[in-house]
Amino acid sequence: MRLCKSPWRISGIAGILFVVLSFIASGINVMPPEFNQDKMELMNWFAANSDWYRVGHFIAGLAFLLFYFPFFAGFCERLKTAEGAPAIWTKVVWASAIMSPATGTIGGTFMVGAALLGGNVSPETAQLGLSAFFYAYIVSGAFGGIVMLGAAIVILRTGVFRKWLGWAGVVIGLAAVIGLGAIIENDPKGLLATLNGLAWLVYFLWIAALSVELVRIPAGTSQV
Repeated sequence: MRLCKSPWRISGIAGILFVVLSFIASGINVMPPEFNQDKMELMNWFAANSDWYRVGHFIAGLAFLLFYFPFFAGFCERLKTAEGAPAIWTKVVWASAIMSPATGTIGGTFMVGAALLGGNVSPETAQLGLSAFFYAYIVSGAFGGIVMLGAAIVILRTGVFRKWLGWAGVVIGLAAVIGLGAIIENDPKGLLATLNGLAWLVYFLWIAALSVELVRIPAGTSQV
């Protein structure tokens, strides 16, 4: 009954489930080696881990298909109501929220495509799959940073969510965007790539915190 009176609560629950499933998928996946390592080592990784990687990717796919978009639909509705017309920053959040997994899917095409070949993947194909994965991971994370920055502007201006979530969005969002420079750095273990990876982790925790807020905060309530 409470869900019917406050429909965005469904979005909050979806966000929590999205984060939980995403972490489960990450736990199942054996982290691949960096693309700049020995090509034979890359090929051997696909031969040994392709099956589990496909399982983890399947679970991550379910998390996005079933829960990611319902979360952002409710979240952006809250932002839009608080921001008012023309809701420019809310539109930025929504567009970036769509582009982030879309970019990841493009990179995943190469990575999962190589995983589907299993032990039959060539060293060159393995390296291409991992380098495409690195690129998509970095760019997708930068789009996540734009999500956080756009949302932070609305949160800090309106108090629609707790302001610490807005300031967290500013700090981590900027870190994610700066991490885009990892493409130039071209080192999976470099400073900017590490910054991007940390921003990814906090981004998921930020989504979880916002999801709890969507479940708890009644319509029209501002949090300072």
